[in-house]
Amino acid sequence: MEKRFRVLRIIGTLWKVFAWIELIVGILSALGVLIMGILGTGGFLLQFLGERASMFPGAMGLVSSIAAFIVLLVGTVIYFLVLYAVGELIFLMLAIEENTRRTRQRLEEAAGGGADRAFTSPPSP
Repeated sequence: MEKRFRVLRIIGTLWKVFAWIELIVGILSALGVLIMGILGTGGFLLQFLGERASMFPGAMGLVSSIAAFIVLLVGTVIYFLVLYAVGELIFLMLAIEENTRRTRQRLEEAAGGGADRAFTSPPSP
């Protein structure tokens, strides 16, 4: 049986690839925030911000970096699941279409090969 909707298969695969990329980048970002908090490099970041540093009082302390790590990690996992689910949903719809088409073909074969005979009401007496 021929595979139809090639572009949808590509799009579904892209959603899954984007999900994995997002998961990897999100985990690395969360680890970066945690490491910055542990090593105390937040002072450098606050110096880099300059005048805007007052908007982030104590933003790079150990406790807040652990909290930010957890929030980023949970958000990353949720976002990964949503993106991956979209890709799987596309493949689910394609599988439903293939199974429906295959079922119709088998019903036509069972009825003698004609679609007219398979899906019409029986003749009146």
